[in-house]
Amino acid sequence: MRGAVHLAAQRLYASTVPRLLQGAWHTGELRVPQDGPVAWTTHGDLADLTALALTSDELDGLTPPLTGPEALTMEQVAALASEVAGRPIRRVVVSDAEYRAELVGHGAPEAAADMLVGMFAASRRGDFAAVDPTLPRLLGRPATPLQEVLAAAVPAAQA
Repeated sequence: MRGAVHLAAQRLYASTVPRLLQGAWHTGELRVPQDGPVAWTTHGDLADLTALALTSDELDGLTPPLTGPEALTMEQVAALASEVAGRPIRRVVVSDAEYRAELVGHGAPEAAADMLVGMFAASRRGDFAAVDPTLPRLLGRPATPLQEVLAAAVPAAQA
């Protein structure tokens, strides 16, 4: 039966990163908690894989590991953001409590702030660090790198 593939996996979406950089684009500081590497996965890559799952039998019955092409720390994200913005963006480590307070202070719901703090805690444990070649192999092309996502997300005033 076509489409009988389980695409749910433990991953973080690359579209989260421009939101994490929202203030950094303007201040030059990416203020987030201590982290670990994350293999950010794009919605576009997953949509292409979903189309493949719905139109072929190649993935039937599988639960493939689906990750981005490289696992990056926030230090590396800041470096990529600096590159695409054309100006320095410095990574600043803040405590989980300080990060949560900043999020809530800027209007984020407490549940959303808790979820983001939990995301950083999970990355510190290595929960999102695995990089697997399955996604690009199934797509027949490289997975989308985070740098491409960031280049498309730089505010017009920064580019």
